[in-house]
Amino acid sequence: MKQIKRAKQSLIVSCAVYFLCFTLMIVLIYSIFNRLAGQKMNESVFTMDDLLAYEDELVEEDYARIPANNSKNSAMIIFDEKGKIQYASNRTIGEKVFFQDLDMINDYGSDQFFEVFQNDTPDGLVQYYVYLNVYDLDLDMDGKTMVPQTVDYCVLDENYRILEGGLFPERTSLTQREFELLSGISSTNSMLEKYVYYNEYGEKRILAFLSSSMTQEQYNAILQSVRRIWFIGIFCVFLAIILFTVLFFYKIKHRISPLNRTIVSYEKGKTAEISPDDVPSEFHEVVRNFKNLLSKLEQTREEKENLYQERQKLIADVSHDLKTPLTVIQGYAKALSENRVPPEKQSAYMDAIFNKSRQATDMVNDLFMFTQIEHPDYPLRLETTNFSEFVKSFFAEKYTELTDGGFELHVDIDDKPVLLPLDRKLMRRLLENLLNNAMKYNAQGTTIFVSIRERENHVSMTFADDGVGIPEEIAHTLFQPFVTGNIARTTGKGTGLGLSIAQRIVEMHHGKLSLILPPHAPYHTEFCLSIPIENNL
Repeated sequence: MKQIKRAKQSLIVSCAVYFLCFTLMIVLIYSIFNRLAGQKMNESVFTMDDLLAYEDELVEEDYARIPANNSKNSAMIIFDEKGKIQYASNRTIGEKVFFQDLDMINDYGSDQFFEVFQNDTPDGLVQYYVYLNVYDLDLDMDGKTMVPQTVDYCVLDENYRILEGGLFPERTSLTQREFELLSGISSTNSMLEKYVYYNEYGEKRILAFLSSSMTQEQYNAILQSVRRIWFIGIFCVFLAIILFTVLFFYKIKHRISPLNRTIVSYEKGKTAEISPDDVPSEFHEVVRNFKNLLSKLEQTREEKENLYQERQKLIADVSHDLKTPLTVIQGYAKALSENRVPPEKQSAYMDAIFNKSRQATDMVNDLFMFTQIEHPDYPLRLETTNFSEFVKSFFAEKYTELTDGGFELHVDIDDKPVLLPLDRKLMRRLLENLLNNAMKYNAQGTTIFVSIRERENHVSMTFADDGVGIPEEIAHTLFQPFVTGNIARTTGKGTGLGLSIAQRIVEMHHGKLSLILPPHAPYHTEFCLSIPIENNL
């Protein structure tokens, strides 16, 4: 049932059905007007051959179905064997042809015909020459030609007495009607034929058929009528084409309108559901792709909205974090400028102003770096670097700072070169952020561990310490901007951007920075930095 439903929804099937209907309509129109044109020709030009095409109707005596009565140039009359008229197509033929005249009418299929000529003798008498001719195949210079040949003749006086000739051997004269019949057929260039047949009951019937030759004017008028019929037919064909085109257009438009309505609704910011079953089967894949696109656009919209919210939060957090040191700087500076600070505390006030200004500067620098590397077009300046030596050199520079701060350093790095294309400036910032994060949130005596290992398809660096660890409540959001080790954000130890910047730098090198939970002993905090080798070589 489902397959049948889909078949009905197929646009190709619809097109095939419309094409079939259109073809049938054209054939129907052609048949109708061809029949009309044929009827028009039959009404005007109807011969004995055309009449005998209705022999079944003659046998069944169903004369109403014979179009001879519609013809203006032909007529027929039917007698039984006793001379009783069974049918006459019009009154005129009944007045011209009588049963006793049938002997003078040629049988159908005969090539004979009569011609009558009048001749005036020198002594003032009138004579009539009646010829019985037949068409014979003769040859001339142009090829085969039908040439009339005289079979017999007779000469009549003015009273229609036979003077000579063997045309009517059993007669001595013709009646006036017989002469008028022969003369009328000849003068009008008509042909009168008879045809003998038997009806369905075995009764003999004699059919006399009179047909007149048309003049050129009559023939041209018939052709003009037929042309008008075909002109109307062609006009109807064009109307059918326009009608089917309009119907087909609106049908196709209606079939795909659900997809269009969904697109328009989404354009107006409204949600609209669409199912593949709402459109033709050829558009099912389009609908699925469109729904996937809508899902991705909706996801993008949500991400954009989340990004906007994060930006708003970023502005609020920056404002909050900058407000604290700037308020201290402003208050202490004002107190010093107004000489309200005792001499023994002025040095402390100056140190506080310096520290707060450095904190504000670090915050602004972190924010500037964060916004820079978040831009998708930030350029990487890659240099082929021995990563192991780079890390060793960095911690060698920081060794004094670490020991002065009361921290211990444990480095486990092989001497084997590990070559990677790195942005040295960004990679140094990554290491500084990890180190500063460890030093800010851990007490003196904490040991910092650094190790590098080359795996099968990536380089792995472990950065860990045995300090206070990461609070559980922020462990899963640690890499988000402005997340610090103090939820109240009042310690002033950091901006919360350091690890976000570090993670972004690793991602720019196609790597991954993650917090290992739980950390391996003896670590209390453990970060793992992984950079794939194949993506960087």
